[in-house]
Amino acid sequence: MKKFAYSFPIPIGKVNEWLAFAEEVNTTKNKEFTEMHARVGVTKESWYLQKTRAGYDVVIYTEAKSEKIVENFKNDHTEFSNWFRNQVSKIQGIELNEIIEMPKLVLDWKE
Repeated sequence: MKKFAYSFPIPIGKVNEWLAFAEEVNTTKNKEFTEMHARVGVTKESWYLQKTRAGYDVVIYTEAKSEKIVENFKNDHTEFSNWFRNQVSKIQGIELNEIIEMPKLVLDWKE
């Protein structure tokens, strides 16, 4: 199992819109979200809203079957995946159609 943690900024004036998006993904679009994750190889994902001095960030923790999740997601062109990418672009200004380099793991402690 591969683990990933990454974050993206949320513009100050967009946090309520982002929270509504997260609620929609977690409720009315949860089935499609689950199906998308199965297609791209994600087995777990958690989102955290982090307040910063500059506004807010969404901090995401993901577990996946392989390191190819970014490429798999980029190549998933279902109606839901396209909607999801468009929402993130509209709210956060992040283009998920581009390959995003995942952060380098520097510490992974476990008891």
